Amino acid sequence: MPRIYMVLVLAVLGIGCAAEIAGAKNTTGAHTRRQKAARLQDEGNHKEAYGLFAGLALDPQDDPERVGKDLAQAITCLHQLHRVNEVDEFRERVIAIHEDNWHLLLAAADTMMSGPHHGHLIAGEFERGPHRGGGRAVNSFERDRARALQLLQRAMVVTPQEAPGNKVADLYRTIARVLLGNRGYYEAWRLQDLTDLNALPDYGQRRYDLRFHGGPEGGAPVGAAGTPVYHLVPDGWDAAATDGERWRWALKKLGDHDAREGEWTLANFVFNQFGVQTMRQYPWFFGRSAHDREDQSGAYALHTLNEDETIARLSVGIRRFKLPGEFNYIRIYQHLANDPKGSHAAEALGQLALIFQNRRQYAKAADTLRRSIAEHDDRHQKKQKQLGQIIGNWGQFEPVVTQPAGQGATVDFRFRNGIKVHLKAHRVRVGRLLDDVKTYLKSSPRRLDRNQLQISRIGYRLVQQNQSQYIGERVAAWDLDLEPPAGHFDQRVTISTPLQKAGAYLLTAQMGDGNVSRIIVWVADTAIVTKPLSKQRYYFVADAATGAPIGRAKVELFGYRQERTGVKGDRDRFVVHTPQVAALTDVDGQCLLQARNGDERYQWLAIATTPAPQ
Repeated sequence: MPRIYMVLVLAVLGIGCAAEIAGAKNTTGAHTRRQKAARLQDEGNHKEAYGLFAGLALDPQDDPERVGKDLAQAITCLHQLHRVNEVDEFRERVIAIHEDNWHLLLAAADTMMSGPHHGHLIAGEFERGPHRGGGRAVNSFERDRARALQLLQRAMVVTPQEAPGNKVADLYRTIARVLLGNRGYYEAWRLQDLTDLNALPDYGQRRYDLRFHGGPEGGAPVGAAGTPVYHLVPDGWDAAATDGERWRWALKKLGDHDAREGEWTLANFVFNQFGVQTMRQYPWFFGRSAHDREDQSGAYALHTLNEDETIARLSVGIRRFKLPGEFNYIRIYQHLANDPKGSHAAEALGQLALIFQNRRQYAKAADTLRRSIAEHDDRHQKKQKQLGQIIGNWGQFEPVVTQPAGQGATVDFRFRNGIKVHLKAHRVRVGRLLDDVKTYLKSSPRRLDRNQLQISRIGYRLVQQNQSQYIGERVAAWDLDLEPPAGHFDQRVTISTPLQKAGAYLLTAQMGDGNVSRIIVWVADTAIVTKPLSKQRYYFVADAATGAPIGRAKVELFGYRQERTGVKGDRDRFVVHTPQVAALTDVDGQCLLQARNGDERYQWLAIATTPAPQ
């Protein structure tokens, strides 16, 4: 009996050792296959790589923590092989085998949301991706989202208590992200629904603008009383009455493992819903000019907002209201910024600086940027440049139209902080510019440089390309005292210049201890009006100020057209045709120029030269 017992014990031990050795071999074999699959994938051999990854994912004994990655890599291979229509069937087979593996369920939900959400219904069956040969195109986003939520709900149930905190955080982070799918700012009203997870929705009509269905003018949703909709935290997942409440619960669970990220996500959502930037369709709300500060109590006086207030576009219109503490995005960002070791401290300060600038509270924005520079990295001087834009002496010319000669051209100048600006004007050699354009075209360049043809962009050419050969003599220089408003607001003044004679002028403004701004001012004594007629073109030359016709003015047309030479073997060789035609206006300032066959294919430059005064 003792001998038999010992033999049985040894037999049992032998079986255990054999099983352990077999398991080790299986693990080692799976690791080898996984390495080989990754190498084949890197080499572009996606077909063989898919066979290995799919084999691993479909193996019930696959590593529980790696099967999700095996699934994802296999699906990536199918995409590379243009076999997207096989993804759904393969994914569901893997899910059926590993239905109690929360790692796999999380990965499957991820792949569900990251893949294409369109396909075709063919004989009642859905085929994901492009398809040739019939079928009805449909959108699968809502169905994919619901299926992903089913998988994630199952993952919550089977996640063990001892699961690593960072992995559990990934789970709830994904749940929150999927719940917000197509439910951002423009479609946040959809968070008031509760997605049915017992039945998948039908496929919808294929739309590429699904995310923007609400339209930019929709505004944040409101309740029956016209107050903003705030999504509260329910007692649990099953107690949630809306997807918005499910989302808040997921954020709370995420916060249990990563408190700062939960706060950061909530702050960003509330900011996008209720920040003053939601009025960006109305840019005059954000003007920096001093006159914008005159209304100190109105509903739209952004600079008067307290930190617990906001002005936002709601679905019922623009409203000024107080934010509950739980949804005060400024306070949440401040709380994140006050944690120097937090992962979002620097980003929170950046958001606060942006918010205060949007609110035209520039002193607060400047203080926030100074703090961010002191506490966090500013390697590329980006924050310092932003600070300089607020507190530095700055000026800029406003756009200007062509003005008549003899009346003294005026320009609008916008500035902040500075008390003095030095101005100077140089004549632009327009005649030389025109001659150079003609010479360039007559040289029949192999390829046309559009920059050399755009006479109207002479300012860009002078400033950005340093084409100083077109800058003539200085005709004026003077200083102007400025009175900047407090609080780093902008002020706009109209500057009267001594520019009386016709021509183009480069006007430069140097702010004291600040930047340089330049603009081209066109002063005209002549205007050309043209109108196409049947087989000819009508021109009228008049005084730019009075409209009186100018007789005996020379109207010159210079045309150009580029075409291939047709040289065999050289498709890139071109020739430029440059016809010219001219005529004199009659006593009424009019002339007709005959059109020739093919003239409509040319680009034309019209030049009017008036007779010298008697």
